[in-house]
Amino acid sequence: MATPRSLTVLYDERCALCRRCRDWLLTQPCLLPVSLVPAGSVVGDARHTSVEPWLGKELVVVDDAGRSWVGPAAFLTCLWATARYRSVSYILSRPGLAPLAERFFLFVSKRRDRFSTWVQDTDDCSYCDAVVLSRDP
Repeated sequence: MATPRSLTVLYDERCALCRRCRDWLLTQPCLLPVSLVPAGSVVGDARHTSVEPWLGKELVVVDDAGRSWVGPAAFLTCLWATARYRSVSYILSRPGLAPLAERFFLFVSKRRDRFSTWVQDTDDCSYCDAVVLSRDP
């Protein structure tokens, strides 16, 4: 299997936790181009019909060849894309830790409405705003 040359991350734009995770990923140095697209956007709907059942319900990552990762696998793929956390993605994908990483992701994902109340968007992060504006298509 060929190594991806670019990734598109489809996230739930209605979820404050998802938006906070998007902002975090935007601040990370990545080893390949990463586009972050709201799952409910025209771009998200039009370009990624093959992953439609999961759009807005799960984290979805699609590479330049059309391969997709959903849920916990998408989470690890996002980590893999970053310079700082690629090694962590390899560690978490090992047979001994993969089930734990999956349970952690599913635990957070099932409760993202609760976690969203803790990380509600604030307008006091001008650095994040500048990064988002400079990288959004």
